Amino acid sequence: MSIATTARIAGALTLVLLGAPRTKKNSPRVVGNVPLPSAAFAEWNAQVQPQLAIARAKTTQPLPITVPVNARALFYRKTLTGDACNFYQALADALQEGGIVKDDKLIVSWDGSRLLKDSKNPRVIVSLEATA
Repeated sequence: MSIATTARIAGALTLVLLGAPRTKKNSPRVVGNVPLPSAAFAEWNAQVQPQLAIARAKTTQPLPITVPVNARALFYRKTLTGDACNFYQALADALQEGGIVKDDKLIVSWDGSRLLKDSKNPRVIVSLEATA
């Protein structure tokens, strides 16, 4: 099982989430009239939630975060596909569900974020830092 690591760096909370990041909108599903996120996102989110639980247990940072933050996210993907905004939305939703941020609307900027490729070690490294 993949395990997230946490660190506090100059007031930032940094998380390393192992596994290939996925978006919610790639191949969405509909059950009845209810739109559901893609199966790939559901699988990624299921892999990430236990990592976030471990991260919550390891950090001394008060969680969930309740102030506006910048999220600097480095998405190391298996392939060079996907839209940045869709990756941001998927990560923000996972961070909210995982109790890292109280509400994903508190992520007010994504300065420094990048879509990258690492087919051998896909992951997301995200640093959350309070905005001024």
